[in-house]
Amino acid sequence: MIKIVFYGLAAMLGLFSPPVLAETKAYQIELIVFLQTQPNTEVFDQVSSEIEWPSGLTELSAYNKAENTTLDDSYAALARDSAYRPILQVAWVQPVEEKGINSPVHIQGADGKLNGYLRIQHDQGLQMVVDLEFSSKSGDRGSKNLVYRLNEKRSVKLNEVYYLDHPKFGVIVKMSSL
Repeated sequence: MIKIVFYGLAAMLGLFSPPVLAETKAYQIELIVFLQTQPNTEVFDQVSSEIEWPSGLTELSAYNKAENTTLDDSYAALARDSAYRPILQVAWVQPVEEKGINSPVHIQGADGKLNGYLRIQHDQGLQMVVDLEFSSKSGDRGSKNLVYRLNEKRSVKLNEVYYLDHPKFGVIVKMSSL
């Protein structure tokens, strides 16, 4: 009789059943995008967007801005160096489910030249997918508008700074648990 009562209580408390909902944690994500002006010999011929936009894209404005940021010194160092030109610094707080793929966040520059997304995945460890394009749009009708794309998937560890490189622009990302 005691055994039956114990198993009944255990079943009611969920001790023998798997969790129904995945746990969600909040992360702070910091992102800096900058142009690189160093000469290179690579040839670029992309003239239109090649991003395959995922469903469920969420605008960055839907998330709370981060109260404290840790990459301000990196941004300032880039701004002081003539080889770089920072074009975007953002930091937000995003809920991330412990299992699966989370909503991609739309990343866009104020002038419309930078466009793309960042997505956090929590499959076998924490990963980020960054797919950004920078357009060389200019007012010149005769000049060719080129599009430079940085598309990368990388495993990440919390509180580490990551540098994603392209010959024309770079991205610095840091993800922290709250």
